[in-house]
Order: sequence, then structure tokens, then C-alpha cells
Amino acid sequence: MADQGNITTPNAADLDADARRYATAQGWALPDGSYPIRPLDMHGRDDLQAAIRAVGRGGASHNTIRAHIIKRAQALGLGALIPDTWGADGSISGQNSLEGTVEIERRYTSGDTGKAELRADGGEKRIGGYAASFNRQSKNLGGFIEVVDPIAFNQSRGDGWPDVIARYNHDDNQLLGTTAAGTLRMSLDQYGLAYDVLPPKAMGYVVELVERGDVRKSSFAFRTVSDDWTTTDQGYPLRRLTGVQLVDVAPVNTPAYNDTSAGLRSLASKFEVEFEEVRSMAQADELRKFFVRTDDRGKPKPVKKGMFGPAAAAQLLARKEDPYA
Repeated sequence: MADQGNITTPNAADLDADARRYATAQGWALPDGSYPIRPLDMHGRDDLQAAIRAVGRGGASHNTIRAHIIKRAQALGLGALIPDTWGADGSISGQNSLEGTVEIERRYTSGDTGKAELRADGGEKRIGGYAASFNRQSKNLGGFIEVVDPIAFNQSRGDGWPDVIARYNHDDNQLLGTTAAGTLRMSLDQYGLAYDVLPPKAMGYVVELVERGDVRKSSFAFRTVSDDWTTTDQGYPLRRLTGVQLVDVAPVNTPAYNDTSAGLRSLASKFEVEFEEVRSMAQADELRKFFVRTDDRGKPKPVKKGMFGPAAAAQLLARKEDPYA
């Protein structure tokens, strides 16, 4: 049997013959060792995206490869990364990222922690606050509630917060600053995701609104990379965001949740059921039924709460590397 150390090379395509056989034996790859998608702590996310892009380049059945990729993504809790369609040549709408393949979600930070406020910095007026708070339960999102795990933004931070922007009310016409220009600064601490932006003079009215207290809330937009589904102590469905691609942060005057279909799609992927079934159960506030199994006598029995293997391993790994996780 191959040493598992051989499985941790950066690119799955570089695995040697022994490593490929090991990957196949573990169920990570097709029988011939192709398209290996390793666990999350072994570059699984990168493997998954590479496998999607590689479809159509080999001689195996497109449907067989696609089925393998989807199964592995679901097992790793990365079902949201699977695009609705992708070309036989491996292209994803001509892009190599989540953009265009995973819908954007928006959440706002409630309470004083998320308050947007004005800050003086060297004579300049900056807008800042917490766009997201860790481990704080959201409102009812339509059959489930949600929390942001401290490890959720680790990848975005590790990449240098690429292409993250600040917009008033998430409006493209209300640009306040960008990480690329250095006018938007992002950071993580024990409370959550903090932002600090220097608006242009043309957006001075937003500064005034924040200064007067008319704009008091903060929000963030994201694409889900990985999440976990468990339940609260009361048995209510709980979605934990464990990996997200940050899109923007925003001071907002009327906090609102957009359509939460992305979360419902994730739940449908987890339990391998049709999305419309999940949507229907969410409308009837019956999603908790997914978290109850039936024992041999036909009586409902709660599923033991807790993180599932891949997500738990990813969190433990991140916490070893991140003092705030």
C-alpha cells in the first residue's frame, strides 16, 4: 500500500502509480486511478475543481466521470461547487473559478457587533464594522438557520482577499473601495470578519449617513465553497458555513436576506434528493424531517448531531494553522 504522504502532492495529476492505486482503493478515484479527488486536508477542493475542468480530456465515459465527481463532491460537503452544467472540454462558462457557477448569497450582521460606524484615520473618514460574526445564529432563513464558522474565510484571507469590494447596499453603482486598490482593508479576529473602507469624495453622502446613524448595519456577499448541516439543541436544521469565497462587504440601511435557494440546494445535495422536494419542505417548515431517521421498529430516532468526517477534519486542520479558528 502506498504511503499516504504520496497523496499530498499539490496536483492530483502528479500522483505516482502507487498513489493512484491507493486513491482508487480509498474510493477517491475512478478504477484506473484517474480523476482522484482527495479529502479536504489533502487538497480535495483543488482536486475537485481540477477534475471538473478536466472532463472530456480522457477516454472514459463523460457520464461516468461526472457521476464520480458529483459523488465525491457530496461526500466532501462541496456539492455547491458542482455547476449545473459544464462543457465536455472541461470549461466552466469560460472561467476557472467559482464565478458564474455558484450563486451569490447575502447575509447581514445583527446586533452591536455588526454596527457600521465612522472611524477617523489620519484625518480621513473611514467606514468600518463587522460584516460577519462568528458562531452567531441567524434568523430563520426559511426552514433553517445558519452560523458562520471561524474557519469560513480562511481561504479568502490566505489568497489575500482577491477582488473583494465594498459597496453601499451591495449596489454596483455605489462603489466605496476595493482590496485591489488598498482602499478596503479586511481582517479576522475572534469576533468575526472586520472591514474598513475609505470612500471616495463622491460618496461623501454615505459617510454622512453613517455618521448621523441612518446607516447602522453591515452585510457581506459570498459564494459557498463548503458547509455542514446539523441541528440545533432544539432539533432545528442548522447550516454551518465552513468555507466561503468572499465577494463584497457593505454598510446597509435596510438589511435583507436574498433568496436562500443556494442553502436549500446544498441540503438537497447532502441528502441526494430533488431540489424541489427540499424547497417544498422548507415552505412547510419541515426540513427537520431530513435529520430524523427511522429505527428497526419504524419509530423516528434523532440523528446524532455533530460534524461529519471531512468537514471535521478540515476544521481541525484549519484550527492548527489559525489562532482565531
